[in-house]
Amino acid sequence: MSNPGFNSIASRLNSIAKQLATAGPSKIEGSPRRVRVLFNKKWIVDTTSSKLVWEHPYFPTYYFPSTDVQTKYIEKVQQTEDGNGHICKLVVGDRSTGSVLWFEKGVLDGLLRFEFKEMGTLPLGVFLMRFLV
Repeated sequence: MSNPGFNSIASRLNSIAKQLATAGPSKIEGSPRRVRVLFNKKWIVDTTSSKLVWEHPYFPTYYFPSTDVQTKYIEKVQQTEDGNGHICKLVVGDRSTGSVLWFEKGVLDGLLRFEFKEMGTLPLGVFLMRFLV
């Protein structure tokens, strides 16, 4: 893929996947909260089964079960270097972002990680994550 922005994100996601495959996460915890992700006016995630994954010891990142993600909006672009998953694009209508990591093997099998910082750079509120109790 010749897109420099995507290549940068893919490189970062590959590093995360490799680190998690070799060292594993510091900790994984279920979250009792309802979490919804809105992207370009479509609900992409609606779950009460998200996981908090400590990729390092400092703070967690939300991961979502593929069963609670509208995977029709996810396009697998390339396999991770470690072979445990795919780097994906989220495409909804005329908006897209290549900032999704989908694990298909290992301790994070079936979980998706969204790079929220990258998704948040899109114009005027096309991305929103809500936490509902």
